[in-house]
Amino acid sequence: MANGAGIGALMGMGLGVMLIAIVVGIIVGTLILMLATRMVEKFTPSFGKALVTEIACMIAWVIVSMVLAMVLGVGLSGRLVAAVVNFFVGAWIIQQLITPSGGAVANGGAAALTAGQKMGYARACLIALVEYIVGIVIGVILAVVFGVMFGGAMLSALHH
Repeated sequence: MANGAGIGALMGMGLGVMLIAIVVGIIVGTLILMLATRMVEKFTPSFGKALVTEIACMIAWVIVSMVLAMVLGVGLSGRLVAAVVNFFVGAWIIQQLITPSGGAVANGGAAALTAGQKMGYARACLIALVEYIVGIVIGVILAVVFGVMFGGAMLSALHH
């Protein structure tokens, strides 16, 4: 009975950690989307609009990845195709959902969008590209940090 309770507690903790990781990932993705939009379009969408866009992108990415995994398999080529398709789907969602809140863009921005006007698909692809690059840089930094932390712990455990 104690073993079953221990396994159940570990599973519950694992689900809790996954939920926290998803929430943190969505919030960080939203902030990255706001930064990328500011860099490319010279305006910053509201946090709520960026959050809805990020959640819609993540839901679409999960669905596209699952469908492509069923069609192409789970190998490397299937994952690469899914990453490319997810890029274009995410850019389309960004194009549809991110619009300036009002007025002309300050400083003679590149797109000079007015309130409610949609950006071009190429600009949305550029925003998605900036998002991908920032996400990859953050992922590499976290991988190095955790690799050093846990790698050092594992090596020290081997010497005892």
